[in-house]
Amino acid sequence: MPSGDDKDKSGLRGIRAKPAPPKKSAMLLFAALLAAFTCAIIATLLLANDMRNLRILLDRYGLEWLIVETPPQPPGTRAVTGRRLAAVPLTIPARFFAGPEMAALGAFVREVRANGGELCAAFQAAGVDNQGWQQSQFDRKTFECLSETLLPAKEEGAQNASFFFIIKGTPEGEVSSIRMKLVAPENADGETVHRLLIKTLEQLIEKTRWLDLAPALASAEALADFTAVRFGLSFRFTHEFSAPRSYNLIILPTVREPAVSRSRTYFDSPQWLKLPAVIARLPGFLLPHIVATAPMPSAP
Repeated sequence: MPSGDDKDKSGLRGIRAKPAPPKKSAMLLFAALLAAFTCAIIATLLLANDMRNLRILLDRYGLEWLIVETPPQPPGTRAVTGRRLAAVPLTIPARFFAGPEMAALGAFVREVRANGGELCAAFQAAGVDNQGWQQSQFDRKTFECLSETLLPAKEEGAQNASFFFIIKGTPEGEVSSIRMKLVAPENADGETVHRLLIKTLEQLIEKTRWLDLAPALASAEALADFTAVRFGLSFRFTHEFSAPRSYNLIILPTVREPAVSRSRTYFDSPQWLKLPAVIARLPGFLLPHIVATAPMPSAP
């Protein structure tokens, strides 16, 4: 028969032994491996595609880069080694950095770019008789072109129909002023001189290329007042109150604005210094390309 000790041992054989609890060192090792594996995945995601995801993350939260990027060197270039040149001091005048002087600024100004002789010829072709671009009888330095059409009234005491214009300028053909006067009574003669005014305005706008003054033509057709001051040029078509059915048209340069006055003074050729003798001896066909003192011919 088995003894008491043998009975106790045989009873414990059927019961499995409980596993020993894991040691702390093993759990720490597992946690470290898991953290390293996670960091490796995150680093791979952030650094892939030239750190594209990392850039997006930093920009998302407004973080500055810790590493200063070096701009890539252009292909085909290489650093040159050798003796460096000594630095040369450079002095830049302070006026290069100063703002513009408002008191010295100019403005765009409008001139009659058509030659006086061309205007007279255009008016003549349109049916407005004139004597051409001629010297004034009162001033040798002034040339003018004038025309006067007078249609006497058929009835005694009635108003005469008339149209008068005069263009003044320089001997070279530069136009300085244009004046017209119309007296158009309500009859056939008044309609005739009225058409002369319209033809003259049409030729003037065509030769000068002042297309923005097209409303002035419509006002002249309706005999309505029109006033415009644009780019330093005054255009006025007004009714004369002293006489019925009498109208004045005046085109003059204006200098009311300081900027316009400075521009006109700057381009006033009579006030320029005399040309050097070497330029004055140049052939005639080269001189207009160097010093343009005459008005440009109108475009065809």
